[in-house]
Amino acid sequence: MKISLISTSTYPGDQGLRVISSCLKKAGHEVQMIFMVMEEDYSKVYSLKVLRQLGILCKDSDLVGISCMASTSIRASQIINYVKEVLEKPVVLGGVHATISPESCVKKADYVIVGEGEEAIVELANKLEKKQKVDKIKNLWTKKFRNPVRKLVENLDKFPFPDFDIENHYILDKNIRKFKERDFHGMIFYQTERGCPHSCTYCINRRLKEINKGKGKVLRTNSVNHIIKDLVRLKKKFPNTKTFDIRDETFFVRDYETIKKFCSEYKKKVGLRWKCLASPMNMDEKKLNVMINAGMTDIIVGIQGSERSNFEVYKRYIKNEDIMKCAKILNKYKRKIAVMYDVITCNPYENKEDIVKMIRFLQKLPKPYYLSVNNLVFFLGSELYTTARKDGIIKEEIDSAFNLNYWDRWKHIKLKRKNEYLVLILNLMRGVSTKRRFGLMPDFLINFLLKKKRVEFHLKHKRMTYFAGSIIGVGDFFREHVLKPTYRSLPTGFKSWYDKVRYRV
Repeated sequence: MKISLISTSTYPGDQGLRVISSCLKKAGHEVQMIFMVMEEDYSKVYSLKVLRQLGILCKDSDLVGISCMASTSIRASQIINYVKEVLEKPVVLGGVHATISPESCVKKADYVIVGEGEEAIVELANKLEKKQKVDKIKNLWTKKFRNPVRKLVENLDKFPFPDFDIENHYILDKNIRKFKERDFHGMIFYQTERGCPHSCTYCINRRLKEINKGKGKVLRTNSVNHIIKDLVRLKKKFPNTKTFDIRDETFFVRDYETIKKFCSEYKKKVGLRWKCLASPMNMDEKKLNVMINAGMTDIIVGIQGSERSNFEVYKRYIKNEDIMKCAKILNKYKRKIAVMYDVITCNPYENKEDIVKMIRFLQKLPKPYYLSVNNLVFFLGSELYTTARKDGIIKEEIDSAFNLNYWDRWKHIKLKRKNEYLVLILNLMRGVSTKRRFGLMPDFLINFLLKKKRVEFHLKHKRMTYFAGSIIGVGDFFREHVLKPTYRSLPTGFKSWYDKVRYRV
């Protein structure tokens, strides 16, 4: 079979799709990968010119596979329609959106893979090649049948290394062209585990635990030897790589001895700067120390909501005291690592007290750190989406904000229309946090704006908030459509200097 695998992500990471490609190649199929990356403005779609270029690449394909998230599902629908109607090729859809919302996806694609797809897509390709029936393939949905998922593969080392053979890869860059090493921008996203210890109501991991119940352990990791061997391979293959960004939900979920072994091998055989994600629940100073000694320079920690929101809305059972304990450990190493905290705001289920408490808590966290403020998206198929639909918060799909990026600040605030004044203040705190400021917001100004009478006034009389928000909206547009494209075109050396100045790291 000749198979084209297409990603609609905004960055050519897609390790899941790369593993799918390797599995298909191992089974004897011919695969090409096409990364249809676009701006993070999800309202933008592909031009007819670009779709025609894609059509030329896929015209001899026997099967076209597409991966998308909810935010890029409109672009994926464009490709599906073009491939089916113009090229008349069968389409299989997979990825996060297909898993969390298969009911909507099966209306568009010929085949939908729910959950982990390595074995399912190989089985599908093999049966299509032999013109056999596919109605018994587990994890596979069509308009005619919906099959259950199969048992999870516990030993992730069973799967081949992700496909980084860029010689047969393509990428959208105004026009679709051959993939080049420089398209990684010196940093390779990499995953060494599957699953998450949390089951947040807004996230796919909750859905994965539901559909895989009784099918095996959801949280699994590759062995240290497997990971190191592949990272060494990638370092040799792409000599311009400066950083590995490990995108596991929380790297710290491993025990100390495993992390110690990984760090020892990484420092000795890989030796590049690396980043990771963490949960406050798994933070451990002993683990952190060996990770820093092995070259870990950046860490992102998810705080998400206020304590009440975390427990009652997100079902993310983390207390503020756990977050503070984690922050104090990280702050001991502030000269060696850059720390980012993620929070979620613009949630209609939050009241004004929740947001004020969140801001006050952020002011208490030891500094410096970088604050990443993300606005809530209700992903179709998630538990939180279902709840919001029942409660009338979401009347139409557009109300879920699936077409907005997390940092489309004013667009989210206008859409949700609740606690606009406070949500805007929190959004403006995004950026480097020091003792005197949060991003562009001086600490004294935040205290001034949070005076009780001032908060009550602006929540009731919204004219000034909407005036300020409209100006910020223009600024956000300028940043995304003028500054970001200019930044991407800068030489790598200048980018590094700019980042150090901008983030003070």
